[in-house]
Amino acid sequence: MQMQAPSRLCQPAGTLRCGRRAFAAIRCSNSSPCHAHGAASSVASRLSLPRLARPAFGMPVPVQRNAPVCLATVENGKLISSTEVPAFIPRDDMMDQLFSWTKSEAGESGQRNFGMPMKIEPFFYEEKLWGYTVSIFKEGVRLTDIGVMFDKEVLTKHEWVGRGEDGFPVMEGKADAVKGKFFEIWKMDTEPVSEDLRATIRAYCTALVAALNRYYAFGSVFVDDSQ
Repeated sequence: MQMQAPSRLCQPAGTLRCGRRAFAAIRCSNSSPCHAHGAASSVASRLSLPRLARPAFGMPVPVQRNAPVCLATVENGKLISSTEVPAFIPRDDMMDQLFSWTKSEAGESGQRNFGMPMKIEPFFYEEKLWGYTVSIFKEGVRLTDIGVMFDKEVLTKHEWVGRGEDGFPVMEGKADAVKGKFFEIWKMDTEPVSEDLRATIRAYCTALVAALNRYYAFGSVFVDDSQ
């Protein structure tokens, strides 16, 4: 099943952390304004990630000297969306592809594709590409930063799924700890959002969700799924 485009923007982060579960809802906003001192609407559309194919492994992005390091938490930000990533998904390949796609679609063509110029900067955690920021500009002025990243929660990956004595599936084989349980999109500040900025953020989030769907379905964000 295809993941639907996000429909709401700027859900306070605290309201989502306690309610996470597998394939949690992606939350964005399209109509209600974001106020610096007010809570945003809590209504969100339910979205589920497809598990149609195991993505192909790819080469991780090389670590750059003095590259920014991912912080444990985002200070003074609002969580736009959060969804759990299955343990078997290679985090480095997934983020590498999303970063490359964003550099092409937003960094090089942000004005044309999403309505405003954008600048993309990666950050790293434990020598791995862990996410990136999308800075949005208007007339040379930076309006906001959107953070796309994994969190630092840990989940367990098993070698295979077996069948228990009762006939139900059980996880078997070697167990490995995998960091990055949730894939998250953050608005990195709590400043108010104008209508044109909201439209740009919504357009980018919608395209990012579509790219993520292609990765889950085909193992590549660059596949043309219209054919």
